[in-house]
Amino acid sequence: MEHIRNIIMGELKLSEEHFERFIGSGKMIDLPKKEFLIKAGTTCTFIGFVEEGVLRSFFQKGGDEFNLDFYLSASFVSAYTSFLTQLPTHGSIQALADSRVFLVSHAAYHELLREDDSWYRLGKYLSDSLFIRKCRREASLLVDSALERHRLLLQAYPTIEQLVPQYHIASYLGIQPESLSRIKSLTYIKEQVR
Repeated sequence: MEHIRNIIMGELKLSEEHFERFIGSGKMIDLPKKEFLIKAGTTCTFIGFVEEGVLRSFFQKGGDEFNLDFYLSASFVSAYTSFLTQLPTHGSIQALADSRVFLVSHAAYHELLREDDSWYRLGKYLSDSLFIRKCRREASLLVDSALERHRLLLQAYPTIEQLVPQYHIASYLGIQPESLSRIKSLTYIKEQVR
């Protein structure tokens, strides 16, 4: 819970009491590998925080899956549009490894907001973080080459290649697994030349 403490007390400048109240308003769950945190067609009733493990969010169309994002240790996780609108989500969130996720329900989150306006700092932090991630990904898909997208992914998640299967990374980058292998070969060759 040290990561959550750092956000609440360090970044948001809230008190130890706020941290204790936040922890008291949620619950920790263990999510085995391949289990779903949420499935498409259901309504997101939580904001989560990944204590350990790795998850992915994805859409499915026909038999194909399209990875949208990865959630590693110390990151928030939610089908946030569904959480805000309380309408069913179009995507799913699944554990790629055994994971521990701290969940705060929609009702508990709104209770925090009602009892103390300083919780709006958390809401702003959360929405800003998720919005920036989404905008960076969309912009990268539109303007960056596959090689640049791969480089940016490794900058954002330095350990991702040890945690996430290649085909999921390729899907996230919007390329085929064979293309990812070529990109990695080119990157390795460039590093050897330096």
